[in-house]
Amino acid sequence: MADCPVRKPSVVPFVNSWSAELPDFEDQLVVNFGPEGPKLGYRNERETDRVGRDKVLWGRMAFLPGEGRPEFDSMHPSRQYNTMYWMKCQVCGNPASKNRDGWLFLDWRGPLSPSTWPERSLTAMPPVCDEHAVTAIEECPHLRKTDFVVLRVRTPRLWGYSGTPYKLTAEGWKAHEIDGLLPCGDPGLRGMLATRLYRELRNVTVVSGGLLADCLAGDAGHYDKN
Repeated sequence: MADCPVRKPSVVPFVNSWSAELPDFEDQLVVNFGPEGPKLGYRNERETDRVGRDKVLWGRMAFLPGEGRPEFDSMHPSRQYNTMYWMKCQVCGNPASKNRDGWLFLDWRGPLSPSTWPERSLTAMPPVCDEHAVTAIEECPHLRKTDFVVLRVRTPRLWGYSGTPYKLTAEGWKAHEIDGLLPCGDPGLRGMLATRLYRELRNVTVVSGGLLADCLAGDAGHYDKN
């Protein structure tokens, strides 16, 4: 990739959280019982507290964008969910870029990446629009430290969730891991307080330098492995 000058961030991404946006206290969690057994719940639970066909409990956080200081290393749970589910740009919140090769994503290899990476990569980072893909490449400190790729993804399949998994004990729910990652349909989702929605990137095309001028270089490579 071409080396682009580092710039001070000119925009706070839509998905970022702000210091004034605090999560609900853990003591708001309760044990709910249903036909399938106990599941994690909130006191005074609202219909909007659960998402997806698994009805996963979603982490509550105050919605106060613009108040306090931006937390560039943290995503707001509800804004992350909405942009990932509805395929909106993570930077501006408007529709993400899509053409005949698919949706526009930025991705990088991680310790859990499959051998087929970037094909079948799991990501919690929502897609981007053309304009803000360039902005992210020029300004995002994290991308400066990774070997990232720009992708077109024809099949960004909803895969699962990450969050805090809880274990039911005699004293109630107790967190037993710092973070967990579970696929849709997993029974463990009944005890998870989820904060990230994941997609699996299938049928991907690595974008060539022609799309994002000056900051991208190299040949395009197509992956179509089902």
